Amino acid sequence: MLKYQFFKEFCGFADLKTRQLRVQGQVVDMCFLDGMVNSDKVAEYVAKPILSLDKKPTFDNCMQAILFGAECIEIDDVQSAKKEFLDGKTILFFCCDERAIAVDTKGIEYRAVIEPPTNMVTKGPREGFNENVKTNVMLLRKRLKTSDFRIKYLSVGDKTNTMVAVCWLKGVANKKITKQIISKIENISIDGVIDSSYIACYLDPDKTNLFRMVGSIEKPDIVCSKLLEGRVAIVVDGSPIVLTLPYMFIEDMQSPDDYYYYMPQMATAARVLRLIAMTIAVLLPGVYVAMQVFHYQMLPSKFLITIVSATQGIPFTPLIEMIVVILLFDILREANSRMPQIAGLSLSIVGAIILGDAAVKAGLLGAPAVMIGAMSGIGLYTMPDNTMLFMLMRIAFTLLGGYVGILGILLGVMLVVSYVVSLDQFGTPYLAPIAPSIANDKMDALFKKPLQDLQKRDVSAMSIRGKD
Repeated sequence: MLKYQFFKEFCGFADLKTRQLRVQGQVVDMCFLDGMVNSDKVAEYVAKPILSLDKKPTFDNCMQAILFGAECIEIDDVQSAKKEFLDGKTILFFCCDERAIAVDTKGIEYRAVIEPPTNMVTKGPREGFNENVKTNVMLLRKRLKTSDFRIKYLSVGDKTNTMVAVCWLKGVANKKITKQIISKIENISIDGVIDSSYIACYLDPDKTNLFRMVGSIEKPDIVCSKLLEGRVAIVVDGSPIVLTLPYMFIEDMQSPDDYYYYMPQMATAARVLRLIAMTIAVLLPGVYVAMQVFHYQMLPSKFLITIVSATQGIPFTPLIEMIVVILLFDILREANSRMPQIAGLSLSIVGAIILGDAAVKAGLLGAPAVMIGAMSGIGLYTMPDNTMLFMLMRIAFTLLGGYVGILGILLGVMLVVSYVVSLDQFGTPYLAPIAPSIANDKMDALFKKPLQDLQKRDVSAMSIRGKD
């Protein structure tokens, strides 16, 4: 019996609330979890319609009465009853009936739709996703008023049963890619999904976990633009971050601001500046150490004299000195991210100034090394999603410069480029549209063309190796 199995499963729950509604001499059992439901909804949409019946409260009669005010579904097995009950719905059981009704009376509070702390823009929409999957899907549908906007809901996690919404545009997204993504999510075997990053781990084909292969976005306008380009979006309940696939490295150089300035030259200049900053952040410390150790004759004489005078008396070798500077700034960055906002601001500014100045005056570090480390650290934040990756690459290239010199750095760059070129995701090369070269997609890659010239969709996002 459904009712007996249900109460046997949840007997002893401290937050289980039950109530019997008696109408025309017949009893209806009402069950819900305290704190998961809105008591006003329970009274208005469940109790009131049933108590106002002028006939016996059978399954069919109550279904018709409740349908006027709330969403309700039929349940005929205990597994479905458990799932809907734990999701915050009110369950109604009827005498001598193996069916039950689940009424949507959820009353969980969610964060308001506000501008997210990441993906901030100076111009453009300010809306950001919150932790409610239905609200996030609504923000997408509000912008994509077309019947081609498709959604498939999945449940992931043996214990959490987290709702995951896969969104795409029919006729734009590649059918094979969409089916592969849905299949991968359906085959995820895990106890619980707390955040969208859990799903991203299963969708990332790069097993080395060096370069991220899944996009993460907190603004609905950006996700809509990705959907219009042929990508697939994954919205996870409980997470304000929406995943997008396929993902390419060139997206890290693009910013939402690039599309809200009508002059493409400004977007192009900003992207080139980000590329230069990224290159400086990763390679500059290694090049500086290599110049000091192996190639000092390549430095201008005045600059060489300045470095020699500044590093006299330093107890460390150039390599150790630069590693200490890098670690010092990385520790400050990590501490700043863990500290409260007010204390973190003072720590990041005062800590960097005082520690750097004190280390130079004490003769532990040279001023040029501190300046190079600071320039490199600032450059990391031009692509904030890859900060940790570039931090590790910076240390690796510094070690190469200290032990091998410029030749080691060049070999390291060749190795990284060769590895990145080999990365592939759902048939889309990671470095597209640069490698391989796709003329149409380059119109909105590093150099941005005017909006009027962007007449064709990106081939890269819809899979280079053949659109289905």
